[in-house]
Amino acid sequence: MLCLFAMMAITATQAQISGYKIGIKVSPNISYMKSENGDITIDRAPLKFGFGLVVDKMFAENYAIGTGVNVYRVGGRTQYSYVQNVVDTASIYNLTRDHKLTYIEIPLTLKLRTSPIAGITYWGQFGTGISYLYKAYSDDTYQQLYDKRGINAAYVSNPGSIVTDPGNEIQKELLPVRASLIIAAGIEYPISGSTAVMAGFTFNGGLLSTYKAKDEVVKTTAGKPVFSSDSKTVETTGRRIAANLIELNVGIIF
Repeated sequence: MLCLFAMMAITATQAQISGYKIGIKVSPNISYMKSENGDITIDRAPLKFGFGLVVDKMFAENYAIGTGVNVYRVGGRTQYSYVQNVVDTASIYNLTRDHKLTYIEIPLTLKLRTSPIAGITYWGQFGTGISYLYKAYSDDTYQQLYDKRGINAAYVSNPGSIVTDPGNEIQKELLPVRASLIIAAGIEYPISGSTAVMAGFTFNGGLLSTYKAKDEVVKTTAGKPVFSSDSKTVETTGRRIAANLIELNVGIIF
């Protein structure tokens, strides 16, 4: 990652191309997971970090196509129950998961800029981003709640001990690509010639689930699984969880 950031810095300082504004930025963020599935509990919005290369292709005095490369980390805590089947045995576990995900993103946005007002240029942008999942780990805590032994057996309450399992690689469970909505606003202040400092906020919201489609989340009522009338099966729903973040961007534009 440090090598990538160094390459971005060299590119930004050397690429003085007519019609382009190029810069580098650092981007601390508050990230969180989001789900429309009421059986998935969302908790915790951790502070993460990112950086990037800013490229604005000016097509008019105050209008640009904004792109570049963003590297960012996102996370957040989710909690839900799931079913695990092993041969003729099925168990229901409660899973609490802290996500630690790293993405590399190519944004494509429309950027609108004001003329300088008391030396400050105000800008806003709107568009989308496509990200590649570079790394994906999680810290998991789980506990068995119910089990059944045999295809025709009923689920019975059988709580187990709480197990903590940190540092799991979960990349195979997630989609390799993330699509996002990008909305941002900020300012630029000139410091020397065409060089300016930049600061702004960006909302980057996931448009699709981070996880691959899988109906494994146990449907619950009043905190208890929804079983069939004979307690031999349990109802499940989709594991749809999106990753969102709000960034503070600070950088230099050349």
